[in-house]
Amino acid sequence: MAQFTRNQIHLLINGTEHVVQGEHAFLPLAQYLRYHAHLPGTKVVCAEGDCGACTVLVARWNQESWTAFQTLNSCIAPVYLFDLASIVTVEGLAFEEELNEVQQKMREFHGGQCGYCTPGMVCSLSGLAEACAPTRTKISEKKARNHLTGNLCRCTGYEPILNAATHIDLEKWSSLKARYLTAEQALQFKARAQDAITLVDGLKEIHAPKTLDEAVKIKMQKPGIRITAGATDLGVLHNKGKYFLDQVLVLNRIPELGRVEMTAQGLWVGAKVTLTEFENEVELSVPEFSRLLRIFASPQIKNQGTLLGNVLNGSPIGDSIPALLVLNAELHLMSTRGLRKVPLTQFYKAYKSFDLQPDEIAIGLSIPPLRDNWSLKFFKMSLRKDLDISAVTFAAALRIENETILEARIAVGGVGPTVVRVPAIEQDFVGKTFSETVFKEAGKNIRQYIKPISDLRASDAYRLQVAENLFHKCWYEMAEEKESVCP
Repeated sequence: MAQFTRNQIHLLINGTEHVVQGEHAFLPLAQYLRYHAHLPGTKVVCAEGDCGACTVLVARWNQESWTAFQTLNSCIAPVYLFDLASIVTVEGLAFEEELNEVQQKMREFHGGQCGYCTPGMVCSLSGLAEACAPTRTKISEKKARNHLTGNLCRCTGYEPILNAATHIDLEKWSSLKARYLTAEQALQFKARAQDAITLVDGLKEIHAPKTLDEAVKIKMQKPGIRITAGATDLGVLHNKGKYFLDQVLVLNRIPELGRVEMTAQGLWVGAKVTLTEFENEVELSVPEFSRLLRIFASPQIKNQGTLLGNVLNGSPIGDSIPALLVLNAELHLMSTRGLRKVPLTQFYKAYKSFDLQPDEIAIGLSIPPLRDNWSLKFFKMSLRKDLDISAVTFAAALRIENETILEARIAVGGVGPTVVRVPAIEQDFVGKTFSETVFKEAGKNIRQYIKPISDLRASDAYRLQVAENLFHKCWYEMAEEKESVCP
């Protein structure tokens, strides 16, 4: 089929098609919904993706089928990322002019007070009901709490909201998929899915190519163009005026970049694979990583943000980076000159300085398989358990046979300008007996290899103490797991 390049974004909002072009395509979705689609139920409070007042539900046309509806923050996601998406706002949840089951229960149990956060709460719980209804999986308080980590409320104390959630009758749930993802809409979007997008408005440009070859040509011609797939980091910076997403290369329309799979060579993760998709993929193969991702961020962020985005942001407190460093992940960088592979251990040069050429695009990363006798522990230390930026991060991978440590990999974040592997500490482990004494000694020794700073999240002294303590925590949890598998 011949490729066509269009200058419009096509999306559905509560079942009605919207064709967006010009300056409106560059707006955060929440602003478009409120001021141009005339749907003010979607609120904007933080404009940072933290509070969840702007939560909406989104399903996307994915080559041949629709994805499931998922929640995301509309305040930090620009409209151009929603080409061929079906969006449902709080106004679209009612069915045949009657409140849906979630809305009914929120009213019955007084789940709203001032009401500002309520539309986001209702959308998040509707997403949970939509996921649970096909199997009639009962919504427990724990499941509701986990699903609401991205929705903040200052009025109710959450008890009435949780009561509403646990009393949702899934037999009465009206499927959003059945209502909004119709065969007619699928036919329209299937034809448009073959198109590339180039949209220009004054000095602003959006390029959304269909092939990797096109993408690298654009990057070569425009080396300063910003690359995005989820924009959960860039969207915040744009809203705060620190960076501007005026010239953007969007990777979402390149099918092969959405691949995540385990192969004989290990795990492959494409550039547009979301954190949610990655979390689900590694639940059985690398369960410790999946556990970490459960407290990584809110569902709204994980449903939109990508693993590669977190890696390329390069924050010294990036939550995924220590784990990927000890797993010996390797970045795949593509340009018109071909493919270049860079071990993640060599990618970070200094604060926000990377081994990345101006004409290169990160297309994915590979994680080699771990053989038998490896133990993994990944920790994130923050003031809150959920939806908080880390003060210190830690990852350990140890290969242990007959109580002897044969190989060790240690990475620590929040203790310098980049996340670091600590070769001297790793070497100290090798040949030692797996014992509490060895770990406590390593914790004391780590102080001489890290140089944390004091900032609003923690003092340097606190970070030094936490880094030391995490070695002890690592010992206890690994020892407990070893005991649990012993006959």
